[in-house]
Amino acid sequence: MKIVVDADAQPCKTEILEIAQKHSISLVFVMSVSHFSEKYEAAILKNILVDNRRQEADIKIMNIAQKGDIAITQDTGLALFLEQKGVRVLNSRGKIMTKSMLEEKMEHVHIEKKAMRAKTGKRAKITGPAEFTNEDKTRLLKNLEKLIKV
Repeated sequence: MKIVVDADAQPCKTEILEIAQKHSISLVFVMSVSHFSEKYEAAILKNILVDNRRQEADIKIMNIAQKGDIAITQDTGLALFLEQKGVRVLNSRGKIMTKSMLEEKMEHVHIEKKAMRAKTGKRAKITGPAEFTNEDKTRLLKNLEKLIKV
C-alpha cells in the first residue's frame, strides 16, 4: 500500500507526510513543476514532477496508483477512475469517496455545465471550491488514518 497525493492544490502535505511516516507507508506526491517545493523532496519516497499541461498529474496518478492504495484528490473524474481500479479515495477535504457518490457528483457537474451552456451559449466553467477550513483538515487526517487501518 502507498498513499498517492494529487499535490498541486493539497494544503495538508506536511500532515499527510507525518501520518505516512508514522505508519511506515510509502508516500508519493504528484505535482506540476510549477508547484514543486524542495521542502518535501528528501522526506518522501517519491516526488513525481509533471509538466504544467492540463491533466498531466491526473494521468500520472492513474498510471501509478494500484489496487489497495489510498489516493487523495479533488478531481472527481480521477477519483471515479481510481475507485473503479480498487484504490481507496479521499477528496482533499477528507471525505471518503464511494463509487455512487462520485457518479452522482459527475452527473451534477454535467447538468450544471449543460444548464450554463444553454443559458450563455458558451462553455461554462464551474466556480472553484470554498475556502479550506480546520474542519476539512481534521476530517482529512482522521479519515486518512481510518483508511490506513482498514
